[in-house]
Amino acid sequence: MKKLIVCACLSVALIVSCDKKQDEHAEHTATEQNVSNNHEHAEEAQSDGHANTVAGLELNNGKKWKTNTEMLPFIQEQEKLINAFDSDTGDYRKLAEDLSSANDRLIKSCTMTGKSHDVLHVWLSSHMKNIDLLGKAANREEADQITDALEESMETYHHYFNQHGK
Repeated sequence: MKKLIVCACLSVALIVSCDKKQDEHAEHTATEQNVSNNHEHAEEAQSDGHANTVAGLELNNGKKWKTNTEMLPFIQEQEKLINAFDSDTGDYRKLAEDLSSANDRLIKSCTMTGKSHDVLHVWLSSHMKNIDLLGKAANREEADQITDALEESMETYHHYFNQHGK
């Protein structure tokens, strides 16, 4: 329960930090509601094993969305951590901590606005849930399934977002 609250707080922090450049009241409320709805859809899709079909996760008229350059190092850091993880000998709780730390810095660096911001939130909410689940994994077998989901999450990111912000 405590970790669920932390995840919710991180989501709220992401919303608040990213909404600074948008209209104070109207757009903030709309974005907050959209993220909340997308998070619910992400949870449903995750339980079905269909993370790529989450409502709201879409291409930008057939092209990848741009990710702001200040956010890229933290996305790349997470991907390196996931790729370097040895499922036979690695400490999955440490991996969850390191991913969570990189994710916190990602959230703080967010300057995206508009539709690309909203689509990133859809991906990020599911990604954050998997990080949280990894930290609570009961055993290595469960952790392996979650690290597989995190690998798929990074593939999903690459499908919808340009890694170089171009």
